[in-house]
Order: sequence, then structure tokens, then C-alpha cells
Amino acid sequence: MRFIDKLSKLIFQIYIATLSSIPTEIGVRLRALAYRPLFKRCGKNLRVDSGVTILGFKNISLGDNISIMKNSYIYAHDNGELTIGDNFTINTNSQLGASFGKIVIGNNCAIAPNSVLRASNHRFDNPDIPFIEQGHTYGEIILEDDIWIASNSVITADTRIGRSSIIGAGSVVTKDVEPYSIMGGIPARLIRKRK
Repeated sequence: MRFIDKLSKLIFQIYIATLSSIPTEIGVRLRALAYRPLFKRCGKNLRVDSGVTILGFKNISLGDNISIMKNSYIYAHDNGELTIGDNFTINTNSQLGASFGKIVIGNNCAIAPNSVLRASNHRFDNPDIPFIEQGHTYGEIILEDDIWIASNSVITADTRIGRSSIIGAGSVVTKDVEPYSIMGGIPARLIRKRK
């Protein structure tokens, strides 16, 4: 990497780090103005609280009315892809990990605190090589419209959550969820249908 490229990357990292730590509504407004042109697409009414980490801006498309609460992590670097529809909120200390994979979130979705959505996994096929050196497997997570993921939940790669479903607190979703389902447990199982 050329010196100019390294310097540009360093300046960009300092710019983002400085902006991410500004508290109060002033920081929220400054981040909305400064971050908007960095995204692949960004609708109106973006709210990013302090302490939020975002990597891979150019691979992230956001709809209108997006709220990212304090200390959350949004990753779409390493050829990841993250698309979020309108009216979305991710609460404190949650993670959207689209790196090495793809996450698509529909309209009117909410993710509660301490939840993790991770679209890829570490490879671990060869026990003679440390797993951290084996790379990642590509995966996808699809959340259809009107989804609520309650606190402390984990959504694993290669899952689709059908529209108007609820994932109960502390659940681990490892396979597809039918529309209008309320799921809970480890692994998550159907509790009842909403319709």
C-alpha cells in the first residue's frame, strides 16, 4: 500500500473515531451529517449515538428513520453487504456482522440490546491448522418486514426470519423461522403463531 493510501486511511480512521465519541444531541446531529455521504445509500432521519463502531460504510445501504444506539457495532467490511429498510432501530451494545457475508433487514424491524447477528463463520475443517488461519465461510441472514428480536439473542448465518415474527429474549436462531412466529430458547423453537 502506498504511503498516501496509508495516510488517507489513518486520517479517515481518526475522523470516524473523533466523531463517534462526541456526546449529546450535538454528536448525534454531527454524525448524521458526516456519515451520510460515506454510506452506499442513506435515507433521511439517521440517528447514530456515541460509541458506535461502523466498518465498511461503502457496503451499507440504509433506508429512512434508522436509529443505531450507543456502543453498537455495524460491520460490512471484507466484502460484506448490509441492507436495512425503513424504520429500523438497533439498541445498545448489539452487533450486525455482515463481514464476509450478507445481511438484509426489511422495514419496521427492531433489535433489542446485546443481540448479535453474524452472517459468516470461521472455517474449522482442518484440525491441523488453527481455525483463525482458515478464513471464513460466506453466509446470509434475511429479516423480512416487521421483526422484533428481543434482548440477548443470537441469529446465526444462513437463516431467514419470516415477516411479523418475534424472537424471544436469550434465543439462538439456527434455522429459518416461518412468518408470524414467536420463537424462544436455545436453539429457538416455535412457542406459538401470531396468526
